[in-house]
Amino acid sequence: PFFGTMLAPSHGFSIDVEGPITFQEAVRGFGQSVVQFGSASAGGLLVGAPLQTGDVNETGKVYKCNPASRHCQEIPIQSRSTLYSGVQWVSTRGLGVCGPTVHRACGENMYVNGYCFLLDQSLRQLQCIPDTLAECPRRATDIALLIDGSSSIRPENFRKMKTFLSEIMKRFRSTDTQFALMQYSHRFIEHFDFSQYRRSRYPDDLVRSVVQLMGWTHTASAIRKVVRELFTSGRGIRDEATKVLIVITEGEKTGDTLSYSDAVPEAERAGIVRYAIGVGDAFSRDTAQQELHEVASKPSDEHVFQVDNFDALLGIQSQLQEKIFAIEGTQSQNSSSFQLEMSQEGFSSLLSPDGPVLGAVGAYDWSGGIYLYGSSGKPSFINVSRISTDMNDAYLGYSSQVVTANGQSSYVVGAPRYQHAGKVILFSRDSKGGEWTPRWELQGEQVGSYFGGTLCAVDLNRDGNTDLVLIGAPMYYTPLNGGRVYICSPGRVCWPQCSTRGQIGQAFGRFGASMSEIGDISGDGQTDVAIGAPMENDNHGALYIFHGERRGLSPQYRQRIEGSLFPSRLHYFGQAVSGGTDLTGDGLPDIAVGAQGQVLLLRSRPVLRVRVSISFQPSIIPTSAFDCQGQEQLNTEASRAEVCFTVTKSTKDSLGNRIFSTIQYSLALDPGRTKIRAAFDSTSPVLSRELRLGIETRCETYQITLPVSVGDPNSFPYCCVSSSNPAHCPQITQRTNLSLGPTQPPFPFRGSSPLSLPLSLSTLVVGVTPELNTTVSIQNRGENSYSTTVRFFYPAALSYRRVLLFQVPSIPPSTADMGVGRTQGMVQGEGRGLSRGYCAAESRSGGSAGAGHSSPFPLTQAQTASGGWAGGGTPAINRPRTSWPWNVSFQWVSQTQQQKVSLGVGSGVLEQGQVTVPGLLGPHLTAPLPQVQTVVERSEVYNYLPVIMGSSVGGLVLLALVTAALYKLNFFKRHYKEMLEDTRDGVGARLGQSDCANVCLSPDIPKQ
Repeated sequence: PFFGTMLAPSHGFSIDVEGPITFQEAVRGFGQSVVQFGSASAGGLLVGAPLQTGDVNETGKVYKCNPASRHCQEIPIQSRSTLYSGVQWVSTRGLGVCGPTVHRACGENMYVNGYCFLLDQSLRQLQCIPDTLAECPRRATDIALLIDGSSSIRPENFRKMKTFLSEIMKRFRSTDTQFALMQYSHRFIEHFDFSQYRRSRYPDDLVRSVVQLMGWTHTASAIRKVVRELFTSGRGIRDEATKVLIVITEGEKTGDTLSYSDAVPEAERAGIVRYAIGVGDAFSRDTAQQELHEVASKPSDEHVFQVDNFDALLGIQSQLQEKIFAIEGTQSQNSSSFQLEMSQEGFSSLLSPDGPVLGAVGAYDWSGGIYLYGSSGKPSFINVSRISTDMNDAYLGYSSQVVTANGQSSYVVGAPRYQHAGKVILFSRDSKGGEWTPRWELQGEQVGSYFGGTLCAVDLNRDGNTDLVLIGAPMYYTPLNGGRVYICSPGRVCWPQCSTRGQIGQAFGRFGASMSEIGDISGDGQTDVAIGAPMENDNHGALYIFHGERRGLSPQYRQRIEGSLFPSRLHYFGQAVSGGTDLTGDGLPDIAVGAQGQVLLLRSRPVLRVRVSISFQPSIIPTSAFDCQGQEQLNTEASRAEVCFTVTKSTKDSLGNRIFSTIQYSLALDPGRTKIRAAFDSTSPVLSRELRLGIETRCETYQITLPVSVGDPNSFPYCCVSSSNPAHCPQITQRTNLSLGPTQPPFPFRGSSPLSLPLSLSTLVVGVTPELNTTVSIQNRGENSYSTTVRFFYPAALSYRRVLLFQVPSIPPSTADMGVGRTQGMVQGEGRGLSRGYCAAESRSGGSAGAGHSSPFPLTQAQTASGGWAGGGTPAINRPRTSWPWNVSFQWVSQTQQQKVSLGVGSGVLEQGQVTVPGLLGPHLTAPLPQVQTVVERSEVYNYLPVIMGSSVGGLVLLALVTAALYKLNFFKRHYKEMLEDTRDGVGARLGQSDCANVCLSPDIPKQ
């Protein structure tokens, strides 16, 4: 007999979604970034509004939101220029607010840099990182102007050309640029060199004094003269400067014995970039255009300008300026067009043990990198663009996290646009503690997935070492869900199959757009993680909660919070998330979630552990409780079940013992059985109750009665406990041991006591008396005995006749078996508890044996009963067929399609043994096993209705077929019409032709 106890797990949620603290501001971009800081007494939320415009040249605001007052106020930050504010970080050393899009004009170009402000816990500004923005890059450029002064140019056009020269010099005045001017015809005159231009206070006067030479056009010779005489150190040329030559001519060269193939290669070797400007109709000819392309640098299409007249020269000033200082820069093809002009420091930021770290996504042609501001004061720039040529437009530094192992810091940095698929790189110092080098790299598996767009470092056991790195790919697409988060170990490269994703059916959800540690909200000692999917549910958004485990994150999310569930019908809920700090004063970590124009502060619930135990009184159940004594109803108390609930807290909070929970539980006896064998208070086998519990142990006692006979004493009822936790109560952890194995209470009737009793006589004389009667009396003074066997051995010389029971015990023998041998026989009876019966075995004629058994019994669950006889010996023994009456009833089958049902075999077992009786000798006999088979035949009353209906329908169908056949054979055709026609033919023949016409006259034709 077994009693089982179980308590079904209660599936609760750790985050309370009812009654969140909501912050809302009517400013653009409010809620795009959020971070927690401080504590409940002195802390709150920092919320970024990067799109809000303020004063002149100021964009972006930061707000402090107080959970106690539920209001937000703007934080005054002394920004010095255009600031795209909103990216924040927080640590024990302070808070950070960054603006990665500081626009500034450097000459004619607009550059984009950034900086961050370090704030204390009182939000006072401590430091600006970097201290000052880098100065505008000054690229030295030396430009030589070579103009055509031949006779083909009219004086008024020459004056227009001088005006064009003056405007060009003005455009480069704010840059580090020097000019020199030479005029040519068949003669050459140097008006001023680079040194004279640098010393001149009024460069326009240098151009204004130029007088036209007149003469032939020796363009090739003029180019060689400029290269050899003007681009020299004695004329003020700078070694680091970019050398540029601008040639302005009105037509083809004339009278020049020098070819371009002689002059242009010298300019190429000197590294001079040449621009050719052709003015007039002369360059409509192919030969003149060919001269311009020979003069200009390659590719010539980008270095040749052609205008119809001198008035159009002013229209190409901007184009020429853009060509010289192009947006891609002036470096060669093997170097970066941009270095740090578009770096955007602070696009991602964090405060590491080594110092502040700022991501610079735009550095070196947007290959990117990170700045580490260490204790030395000089920042270290960490990137791979110098050793990897395929990092252009990779956006390295878009996201960054610090990874700590044994006190050493490394940095995992995301480059989501690398090869359009994304890459993540882990940088660590080399063994010498000097250079930062890549330790491992991991590339995204899908184009456009933005792999590495978000990162999150997780310390599961909070020992100071990073256990996991989560890599977000929010743009990852499958038809089932959108977005993916890869789970990696910083000690080795992770593989794509180590990932998690959002709910199925959210193809554009952007799962992984935000990630954050949220502390231990489950009470298991492991750090949990929140992951945002801001575009799920038609852009309403959702937040996923994943519980930490010893070796990683749970593969399935524990809670999914939808933005549409809140009354305000949020949009983009989950675009930013921050957690792990108690801001409401209950000692439990809270979670701040950003949405469009709003921020919600969600509280976590206390987590309770519930231990359930069941005990029974009395601990030893007496078997007398199952003795019906001829009654169908017992209504006696068999036991008392005491159910105890022990509630303890798993989470650490400041609520003390003020936590109360309501537990709804049910007790069930023999769940799943059709027939009730036990009940509570003689009413029902199921009992439902509700308890309101604190942090305590509460026990409830219930009486168990047996309303009916259980039938099988070896099959006792068992008890089940199930419970549930209402949604508004504290969470009952799923890790509570709520399933207890089956327990077996002690019962006193286990064991065996073999007894051997010899007969009282010492000598038996055969033939003196006709019968030998042996009486065996057994008395049990303790608990009921089961499977008690009485064996009696006799020699084959005796003829066994019968066994009679003078007194029917409360637990009688269920079988009576007899065996006869040549020298020895045995009679055995085996007792089986909780059944009534009569057993007899008798032999009335020599050499024959018989057995009979009559036993009424109930057929309950999996219970069988049988009667049988067994005999053995030589073939000379005749065994007549014997039948026994049985009353069989079925309670579990109401209908059966079987015509015969065979009942299984169940009987006692004959064991061989030997008892020595004084005066009787002989070997023992092995008796066969008794067997019996009962066949139940089901008598069935035949239903004739289908036969009658089928016959009727068949007859009608047959009649229809016969009728159709007769109709086809013209059986139903009438011959009266044919007879009438034959009669008319005969009359017409007798009347003649004229009479036939009168007879056949149509009624609508008038008679004449």
